[in-house]
Amino acid sequence: MTWEMAVTGIVILAMMGALIKEAARPEVILLTALFVLLLTGILTPAQAVQGFYNQGMLTIGLLCIVAGAVQKSGLVERFVENVLNNGHSPRQSLLRIMVPSSLFSGVLNNTPIVAAFTPYVRQWCEKHDVAPSKFLLPISFATIAGGTMTLIGTSTNLVVHGMLIERGFAGFSFFQLAIIGVPITLFLIVFMIGIGLRMLPNRVPTMPYYNTDKNQKRFSAEMVVEPNGDFAGKTIKQAGLHQKNGVELLGIVRKGKVLENYSSSFKLKAHDYLLLIGSLNDIAYLEGRDGLQLDTGAAYQLDGLRQGESQLLEVVVTHYSSLLFKKMKDTLFPQQFDAAIVGVHRYDDQHVQRMEEITIKPGDTLLLLAGPDFENRTSTRNEFTILRTNKSSNPFQPFPAWKRFLPIILFGMMIVLAAAQIISIFTAAAVTVMLLLVLNILPVREMKNYIPFQVLIVISAAFGIGEAMLKTGAATYLAEMMLQWMAPFGLIGIFILLYVLTNILTEVITNNAAAIIMLPVAIETAAILGIQITPLAVIVAIAASASFITPIGYQTNLFVYGQGGYRFIDFMKIGIPVSLMVMAITVSITWTVWG
Repeated sequence: MTWEMAVTGIVILAMMGALIKEAARPEVILLTALFVLLLTGILTPAQAVQGFYNQGMLTIGLLCIVAGAVQKSGLVERFVENVLNNGHSPRQSLLRIMVPSSLFSGVLNNTPIVAAFTPYVRQWCEKHDVAPSKFLLPISFATIAGGTMTLIGTSTNLVVHGMLIERGFAGFSFFQLAIIGVPITLFLIVFMIGIGLRMLPNRVPTMPYYNTDKNQKRFSAEMVVEPNGDFAGKTIKQAGLHQKNGVELLGIVRKGKVLENYSSSFKLKAHDYLLLIGSLNDIAYLEGRDGLQLDTGAAYQLDGLRQGESQLLEVVVTHYSSLLFKKMKDTLFPQQFDAAIVGVHRYDDQHVQRMEEITIKPGDTLLLLAGPDFENRTSTRNEFTILRTNKSSNPFQPFPAWKRFLPIILFGMMIVLAAAQIISIFTAAAVTVMLLLVLNILPVREMKNYIPFQVLIVISAAFGIGEAMLKTGAATYLAEMMLQWMAPFGLIGIFILLYVLTNILTEVITNNAAAIIMLPVAIETAAILGIQITPLAVIVAIAASASFITPIGYQTNLFVYGQGGYRFIDFMKIGIPVSLMVMAITVSITWTVWG
């Protein structure tokens, strides 16, 4: 083993550990690893930056813009609402939503699909007295499986495709992965409708998300007791804050000290801060009473919302946000985003602490009062996923009626041209984006809203790390070890081990990083065995996308983790049998077709 190989291995292990521990944002971790490889001379500057102009990475960015235009049209959301409302039972409605979810994710980014579907699914569940935990995890799994059906269904497929082309291989055709993706998707839908629906918890998310009566999401918020109002001088019981239903009082801040132990006879004073948790409607009702004011910690107040000067937004913090693991008081939120945080929802946290002391984590839902410059300040950053806006003052204006179908038409033309191999998917996406711009369907400033810059940085940096594995021989070393371990089992044993190793990585780091780490191993394995790279590349692509066992391996899983009130064990109970079957389907079809 050379020193270059040893250094590369140490850097990759340190990178994986940092990703698992969430020591920093993923793009920072991967860029740091890339910089170390560059600094040690293992990579040349040209090799280090090659991922930043890779065709696969650029295609992902273009497709996100196209998907944003389709999402903005509003047609998808209305379709989902109609589908759910026409279902006559939970099982039928689940089937009706899983099928379009998987089909849409074959041609659109699955995270926006899950984000767009979730509010309608929650509303349907509330109306029909069904726990959302029966629906949201199957939708996430369906979009993951559906993404494996086409070249553009998931960024992982495009990353592997881009690396293959860069190495002089043919890459994937548009529907090549469908030979595995379609059976996987069909299996998953049948499994969830039959066995999975019974295995899923019948759990209404606990108090931070829903109250027991109305199934509404609950936010932590702060209100200040005003002088000469209905609350100053009254006991907690007299103020009606001693009950557990509606808004619940978690703590009282007096002279900067948080009080947790108090009785219902505790007397409130002017300028006390009340730490509360409740649904948006309940908080609004309480705030409307004389003597309490919702504290935003900024110049933005509810009067601005009532006068149309600000907007009420419900957003989810992404896995790539610059706010991660910072206390709210340290984020300078109003200065950064022209918005103030009104409330916070977290699926598993109910600590008695001031809002400013809360540490922001991936998947947190923030209730914001956003000023007029919020959109401009977030347009180039992948900080949030917008869940819901105040319909009367939405800063992201919907399309005019005459433009709503144009994105769908252009998108369909792009798919046809790429699938028929008339032009490459990169060219088709580039032409579509240009038409969106020329026809003023999406102005340049709005296009930036849909580009996941942090994700693209992760992918670009990971290309350089993959190059280091090939250049130093680390990939060859791992390939030789894998062949040695599985020699008694032949080629099918190699397929299984490659799948397992890739799938383990994607469950604990990111799907794209897992694919880029394992594809060099697959390339070297194919070279040693003297076989085509296609079957091994297919296994890496599918295994890197098939994240079913943990909520942290794929962003859609992380999203529904909080929205459905799941526990980590819920994913394992459902995900392990699903993963085993998906592996069996993938390996058997790959062996039959290419073995």
